[in-house]
Amino acid sequence: MNTRAATTAVLLALAMVAGCSADEPPQDEEAARELGRDTDDTVFDDMIQTQDRARGVEQTTMDAKAATDAAIDEQTGDAAEDPDQ
Repeated sequence: MNTRAATTAVLLALAMVAGCSADEPPQDEEAARELGRDTDDTVFDDMIQTQDRARGVEQTTMDAKAATDAAIDEQTGDAAEDPDQ
């Protein structure tokens, strides 16, 4: 009976390994690079897309802040000749 149990355990282990080692679908590497990732689809894709949108909103907000700061400096006469000052 021990031989039968051992054989069954080995066969189950082999079946699990064979089931988990399926070929992965081909990835669109160019689209993944545009997103700054190694893969184009992950289980965390929804969270990653949320972070990408947040970065886009942050850039839009910073652009608006820079425009507002420039307008304030222009109105108050504090506009610097060199924008790096």
